[in-house]
Amino acid sequence: MTKLRKTVKNHLYGTRGILLSAVLFLGGVSATAQLTGTIDRTPGGTVVTNASGEREVQVEVQIWGQVTRPGMYKVPVSTDAVGLISYAGGPTEYAALSRVKLVRNGYPKGTTMKLDLDRYTGSGDRGAIPILESGDVVVVPTTITHNVSLFTAFVSQAAVVITAYLVIAGKIK
Repeated sequence: MTKLRKTVKNHLYGTRGILLSAVLFLGGVSATAQLTGTIDRTPGGTVVTNASGEREVQVEVQIWGQVTRPGMYKVPVSTDAVGLISYAGGPTEYAALSRVKLVRNGYPKGTTMKLDLDRYTGSGDRGAIPILESGDVVVVPTTITHNVSLFTAFVSQAAVVITAYLVIAGKIK
């Protein structure tokens, strides 16, 4: 058996392999479910007819930043930013939900809105969260604490490299 085949076999039968296989299988199932039926493209969205004959209007939106699966999504026309974050697997531990941005590509083009989703999670009031439109982009930024932590780690590693260089060069004894 070749080395590659052994590696694949070990991964398939190990815990990671089981989880990976399940994720790949479920991902394939959901992708197949989305492609079932007919699709009619209109300027305001896409009308999808699923296998049971129900018609649903979907809009294409994007989500970037600190979510589990950033990317482009086709979501029901009634979806808001909280729903989109849920479709994207939820926020990461570094998500700054109080500073989420919605870039609206409708009229007026390029309008940016700041959404405080922390306030929503505290009160449950969806009134301040707009419904998404086709072409919208939701950006979930990183917390300031995480950015400071990354900067501190970078400075610390740079100091180690500089110190090692100075020791090797004989400048520090």
